[in-house]
Amino acid sequence: MIKERQKIAAWYNEAFKPYADLIQVPTVAAGNESAWHLYTVRSPRRDELKKHLDANGIGNAVHYPMPLHLQKAYAQLGHKPGDFPVAEQASREVLSLPMFPELTDAQIRRVAAVVKEFFRR
Repeated sequence: MIKERQKIAAWYNEAFKPYADLIQVPTVAAGNESAWHLYTVRSPRRDELKKHLDANGIGNAVHYPMPLHLQKAYAQLGHKPGDFPVAEQASREVLSLPMFPELTDAQIRRVAAVVKEFFRR
């Protein structure tokens, strides 16, 4: 299952290379490998991209809509908006694309095509 997920992630990474200035793909440090539980990209146009994917029947999710320091469970630490601006920006930009080992090649190509279509507009 992990090998299938790795194949899908590699396919997505290659497909999105021409749009590197518009969509940031996840990376894995040299000497490591990922199980690719999620394939989460970043884009300043995340909300528009999400609407485009939804309109085209492509599953997606914002798994991390709020940075940890602003979650109720950590309120006792006293952090406020602006304390961790990088985390806050990431929470506004992350979007997970379909990632499961049963994705067919045709489904992977369709996801990539719909994402690329959005950025070509």
